[in-house]
Amino acid sequence: MMQRYGWLVAAAATGVVVVLVAVVAGGSDAAPQPHPGDLPPLGQPVVVQEPGGGEPLSYGDTAAYDACALLSTRTLGDQGVRIDPGSSFIDSHLDGDVPADAAVPQGGLDSISNCRYTLVGGDELSVTVQQTPFTTSDKVDQTRSWPLQNNAVMRHDRGLEVSSYRDGAGWTTVIGRPKLAVTISFDLRRPVYGDRDQHQFVLDVTRTVVDAVVAGAAGPAVYRHTAPFTGVKSPCLLLSSDAFQQAYPGGPSSLVLEYADAGFAAVPQDDGETALRTSASCVRSNVVPDGALGPQYRDIRMDMTVWDKPQWTVQHDRADCGGQAVTLGVTLGDGASCLTDSGPSTWNLSFRTGRSVITLSTGGTAAGDRETVKRLLTPVARAVVTRLR
Repeated sequence: MMQRYGWLVAAAATGVVVVLVAVVAGGSDAAPQPHPGDLPPLGQPVVVQEPGGGEPLSYGDTAAYDACALLSTRTLGDQGVRIDPGSSFIDSHLDGDVPADAAVPQGGLDSISNCRYTLVGGDELSVTVQQTPFTTSDKVDQTRSWPLQNNAVMRHDRGLEVSSYRDGAGWTTVIGRPKLAVTISFDLRRPVYGDRDQHQFVLDVTRTVVDAVVAGAAGPAVYRHTAPFTGVKSPCLLLSSDAFQQAYPGGPSSLVLEYADAGFAAVPQDDGETALRTSASCVRSNVVPDGALGPQYRDIRMDMTVWDKPQWTVQHDRADCGGQAVTLGVTLGDGASCLTDSGPSTWNLSFRTGRSVITLSTGGTAAGDRETVKRLLTPVARAVVTRLR
């Protein structure tokens, strides 16, 4: 799964940036903002994660578990820990059903869902779900055998094998049964969590995930922005499967890797005002044999920077589409649209619309050819603009 994390490297922002807010659990306790450009109070949420619910998505005949639904921010809050407001969500999951004839093992992608959180204090928790047929039976069984390889105690709970053990400087939990392996990786920095030591904290988190697995698969977790970014749409909703098909028609494209800032930044402007900014991204890929290791694999990435006022997008769009950028020659959104060379051999398509500055890119050899990128991504950009309005 880590192959899909390589692009998630935070870019340094221009000017002084102060992170102000944190992600909170489901439900909204954010006060309305009468002046969207004003600085909200310290600690006010900007993104609310709402746990998955309803019918689960399917991969062939398999009801797919969602990692962020198994361990949500609400559950973490119940355990007395909070998401670091300076961190980002990373959430890979299905966002559509995959029919049985297309539900083939994904090779290098390895896990059907993965969710990573960074907590206040620097702790990191990651939940990974492996299920057949997305993951091969051999790989699932290999993961289920980790406790045995580490001489860890295994217990049985409602049809599940459960083991939590020391793994180097951290902790690992493995929850398994035939055709399913759920792992939780704990990188913990504090010796105690309330009145609990690390081991008890690990056991308490593990118990909540076991309960969620026993309860059954549910739909994926969703994210909702609050003021001053109310109404911001999910990047994977904008870069929809239909939009992806504009560039790469064919089989299902239901695999997404979603990224969202946990908080937002305050960016001083030249005129003395302060602009507020948050970012979100999506990588969508197709379902093909061997996944990212296969020759038919294709992906499209969308990076979206959203400002609290449309006026801030103008100057940042000028910066993106100035200098060595190549004017696209077609109208997209509200301003200039262009092709930029982010190197090495990688061309991106950039444009702005409303409060958002958007950059599209694609992987593989196509990324190195400017005209190919223009041909593939211009119709995708049009589809994104339509969904934004």
